[in-house]
Amino acid sequence: MLDVFLWLAAVEFVGLAAFPLAYFLLPKLADRGYGLGKALGILVVGYAAWILSVSRVAPSVRLTLLAVALALAVGGAALAYRHRAEFADFFSRNWRLVVVSEAVFIAFFMAWTLLRSYDPAIDHTEQPMDFMFLNAAIRSEFGQPMDAWMAGETVSYYYFGYWMMGALSELSGVASNVSYNLAMGLIPALAACGALSLASGLVRSDGALPRVAIGAGVFSAVFLVFSANLEGALEFLSANAIGPRWLYEWIAIDGLDGPAETPTQSWTPEEYWWWFRATRVINTFQDGAGIDYTIQEFPAFSFILGDMHPHVMAIPFVLLFAALAFAFFAAGETSLRRMRGWDAARVGAMGLTLGGVAFSNMWDLPTCAALLVGAAAVSAYPRVRAAADAASAADAASAADAGSGENSRSPVSRMARAAAQAPLVAVALAFLLYLPYYIGFAGSVEGVGAAVVPTRWAHLFIVWAVPLAIVAPWVVISFWRTVVGPDWRWLTALSLAAALLPFAVWAALRLQSAEPVESPATRLVRILPLVVLVGAAAWTALWEKSRSGRTARAFAMSLAALSLSLIAIPELLYVDDFFGPPSERMNTVFKLYYQAWLLLSAISGYCVYEALEWRIGWRGRRRALATAWAAAAAALLILGFYYTAAAAASKADGFASEPTLDGMDFVRQRSPAEYDAVQYLKDNAEEGSVVLEAVGEWFDYGMASRGSGVPNVINWPGHELQWRGGGEGFGERQDDVAAIYSTEDIEEAKNLLEKRSVNYVYAGPREAAAYPAAGLAKFAEFMDVAFQRGEVTIYKARE
Repeated sequence: MLDVFLWLAAVEFVGLAAFPLAYFLLPKLADRGYGLGKALGILVVGYAAWILSVSRVAPSVRLTLLAVALALAVGGAALAYRHRAEFADFFSRNWRLVVVSEAVFIAFFMAWTLLRSYDPAIDHTEQPMDFMFLNAAIRSEFGQPMDAWMAGETVSYYYFGYWMMGALSELSGVASNVSYNLAMGLIPALAACGALSLASGLVRSDGALPRVAIGAGVFSAVFLVFSANLEGALEFLSANAIGPRWLYEWIAIDGLDGPAETPTQSWTPEEYWWWFRATRVINTFQDGAGIDYTIQEFPAFSFILGDMHPHVMAIPFVLLFAALAFAFFAAGETSLRRMRGWDAARVGAMGLTLGGVAFSNMWDLPTCAALLVGAAAVSAYPRVRAAADAASAADAASAADAGSGENSRSPVSRMARAAAQAPLVAVALAFLLYLPYYIGFAGSVEGVGAAVVPTRWAHLFIVWAVPLAIVAPWVVISFWRTVVGPDWRWLTALSLAAALLPFAVWAALRLQSAEPVESPATRLVRILPLVVLVGAAAWTALWEKSRSGRTARAFAMSLAALSLSLIAIPELLYVDDFFGPPSERMNTVFKLYYQAWLLLSAISGYCVYEALEWRIGWRGRRRALATAWAAAAAALLILGFYYTAAAAASKADGFASEPTLDGMDFVRQRSPAEYDAVQYLKDNAEEGSVVLEAVGEWFDYGMASRGSGVPNVINWPGHELQWRGGGEGFGERQDDVAAIYSTEDIEEAKNLLEKRSVNYVYAGPREAAAYPAAGLAKFAEFMDVAFQRGEVTIYKARE
């Protein structure tokens, strides 16, 4: 319980310290960024500690972090004191929203932390990898963190999320084996507060009452953190022997073969890890083999699974960036020359946040950059149209005189110029502020390819029915309510360009291919509903900004257009990385779908608010249709919530175990000696140490290094291959490890240990199973026993 208190205290401290900064950066939000202050504070403290470390100005240790956090607090306090009357007025008028924000944060944090306490083990999927990166970040003092599974090399991965969580670990004084699970309770809580802040800000900007804005914000928070797709409903039907077998065969979800022979006696399916199939819905089978293996994660699944992955840790910071983009959008000023004060500072904050998002999860960079470019373009559109109208009204002589001037440019060129300024500066800052990372980053992306196999509509419905039941009707009705004006040609051209650009790229790529391909017309028909929705959302965003002046709706519609595009793009294109057939678009579907779910969740509360407003004014048939829509959406939402509740209960094994937040407790229960051995390395290994341990992939391999952060020669080579885009020298490292453990020649072992700079040799159960006893026995002859208990011995090189 003390660890929970210390962790919360650290988060609350940096959040309060950063709130005065958020207050002035996010003036259009109802809570002035209070719900995003914690994410902003973690970002600022994490970045400051990182840049001081990599530039070798100050080590990344607890003292430095405390100094950075204190400096942020002093600066925030000075800013708040200078504007104390304004702050006092804000809290007197908005204390309910602040209280709700804090209540949501604490409630969500405690709920997910409680789940983690019943399922704490860092032992499955890629959790060991996440734990290794977290410990590597914590152990790092100067420079880039050292890769604990590749001694002598720095981490070749987007690790900033681990760095920020590691900074909180050091700041709070909580051990990493506990802070891992606290972080997995913190992330959904931060995400919920971010969604609440953004959604309530959009609704309040539309003139709604404070309680209505709070309700919309809470809805978005709940939707983001707890909603799920419809695969869980199919699992419930199957477990209860409901439905004909042909239906399951037609839907064709791998592993979900039909109704159970005997109905379950529980409210949840009883098959082991049944809930995992919700992220493996989309696949096309030919002759029983999958030819389009993909992943469709969503936030609730991630929080249940408990993997501390980059795309999960980035969620609160993507929402922070979206809120900054809304503030930029609402300010309406896209020219850098005319920006002053906090408007200019906001561009800098967007650069810092965009860089942090990219450093945390590189896949979010193009999406966030597209969001900013789109926001700038839509924001600039009214002025562009006004200038075009003025130019067309000028007489022929004036037009000739201005032939090379501002008014002679087409609306598109002027719009592009206006849209490019702030985004270019923000993107440039995103790279410059984090330049030490990018210098050494080795990516594995080779380009963009054209998708061959499209997604079946049944699978798209299962994956997207819940969020689109809320958002899609709102887009269609909003579009229908717009009025065609004199600028309809430009609205049509711009919205069609936004909707059809990915398709045009796909067509160009496929027509260049010598392989038999689906005709462009056929593929366009397949994705036509998505294209129509994207075009309608883009049109409405431009129209609302230029004609109605409803900034919040225009921005929400821009987010809808981007989200719907993220669903459509994987139907046409994929990022060409190290995954080949039949999984070439796996990562693209995975990452873009995840971002779409996040952004759709953020605007879901605004959509519900508008739907309720419309329904109040409707009568007769329209009101009946609105009621039917609401009932259908509510039913789908309940089915999604069922998945989250049932999956959480199944993952935690019915909450039957003794709760603990120690992610290494499973090791202590299985082998107290190994638990103590890892702790010994963590507490006693000197800076620059290297430990030798058996090489393998998954599960218990790399236990000593991942649990302590002390690098070993090589481990999880398959993952290292992905991170580094190549495996040069991997085989030699593995051969050396095997030779050191196996040889009985002491001199050979000494030479190889010196070659790999090894000063600790770990001899535990995996080493005993993999290598001959005679080879392991030799270490006692020329090394000191640093730790010995039960089946584990750690040898240390003699001075």
